[in-house]
Amino acid sequence: MENTKGFLEHLVERLRTQGYRLTPQRMAILSTIVYSHIHPTAEEIYQQVAADFPMISLATVYKTLNVLKNLGIVAELQMDGSSHYDRDLTPHPHLVCVQCHSIADLPPETMSKMSQEALSTTGFRALWYDIKIYGLCAQCQAQGEETADPLMAPCLFQSQTI
Repeated sequence: MENTKGFLEHLVERLRTQGYRLTPQRMAILSTIVYSHIHPTAEEIYQQVAADFPMISLATVYKTLNVLKNLGIVAELQMDGSSHYDRDLTPHPHLVCVQCHSIADLPPETMSKMSQEALSTTGFRALWYDIKIYGLCAQCQAQGEETADPLMAPCLFQSQTI
């Protein structure tokens, strides 16, 4: 928790040095993202912040997210036609549940060795990567019913079952 608080303070200082005003609404949006353990959409951020600031508009949330994205404070992830926001800017794979549409981070160290070995055989130099692994999260598996059609997952290529 202390590490997250320090990270938030660092981001606040960064916004101030860039000349941005830190309104209570903007602080609430930033805090929501920093303390979130999910990859929230603008609408989810709006709902959470509106509980404390009922006069906030969805446009304010989008404008603030755009500022944060342009400053490199958050990353925007496109998933299922929606934008989700991630405070972790390091390259890391995402696990996407095709049933409940939750997004979880896969620790980057699980992929780095595989990626380095695979790329070394091709001579390709990667600058960044965006890996999404589609499947069922533990909670949806525990429910036992698969309502999502895996063929409808947003794949750009023919995938191979692992």
